[in-house]
Amino acid sequence: MKSKGANLKGGSFDKQIQNAFYRTLALGEGRHMKIGDNKTHSIELAKKRTMYLNDFKKFLEEKGVNKGKINQYMTEDTIQNFIEERTDNLSAKSALDYTTGFNSLMKALQQTKVEIPANPSENDFLKNYREEFRAEMKEMQVETGRYIQDLSQKLETLKEIRYESYVVAHLQETTGLRVSEALEVIRNFSDYYDPNTNSLNGIVGKGNHMYEPKTIDYQLAQEIQKVESVPTYSAYREDLQEVGINRSHDIRLTYAKDLFEHKLEQGINYKQALGEVSRELNHHRPQMTLYYLSRA
Repeated sequence: MKSKGANLKGGSFDKQIQNAFYRTLALGEGRHMKIGDNKTHSIELAKKRTMYLNDFKKFLEEKGVNKGKINQYMTEDTIQNFIEERTDNLSAKSALDYTTGFNSLMKALQQTKVEIPANPSENDFLKNYREEFRAEMKEMQVETGRYIQDLSQKLETLKEIRYESYVVAHLQETTGLRVSEALEVIRNFSDYYDPNTNSLNGIVGKGNHMYEPKTIDYQLAQEIQKVESVPTYSAYREDLQEVGINRSHDIRLTYAKDLFEHKLEQGINYKQALGEVSRELNHHRPQMTLYYLSRA
């Protein structure tokens, strides 16, 4: 359902931002724990919201847009592009705060009867971004030095302990998937595998972001098809610990570091290499990949 309402008043973006400031301002009005009250109840919040709107105005102007009603440009696609660009170099916490704050601003405008095409009150389309930023913050809390030396050798030992666990680890080693994603692919291999291209397609990761197709070799495809009973996560974790791999996620970190260094050795520049590894890991932002590399 698309939101309906008025436009911000003013012939320029600056005038409309000023109108937004006064429309949402509610200094001295108690919230009284009202559900859905997103108005501006403090000077500090007013300053932040003015900053958000000025950031959005700058984003539009850089795209060649300098006229019209600024609220009418608050569509899902435009806001998503804006958030991606604006939070690209922020820390995970700052990116989370910014995304949450901008979402609240849109709700405040909508509450004052301003039309917001993205309709944030009924469609939390920024939820995936916030989930990824939270996951990124969690990743930052772990220790460094998690790169797995002699991973291939450890996997050969794992094969002797439990073949099924070896296949899961081999898939992680080859594709960089999280353990939950690798287990899902093996359980429903025919749903993801295209034998014509030897690729895995349609894998959905965190935040409902879909991976780009993953090419695997024929041998790995055959190994997966031989698995009769997919191990539980706890059984898989115990098997990994038996060969000296403390965490299943360390395989993903090792994949990231190896792939990044390989791309640099190929002569690919740092920024491009980081972007390519980020896409392979299905990260929304290269900043998340940097945290991986710093932990390996």
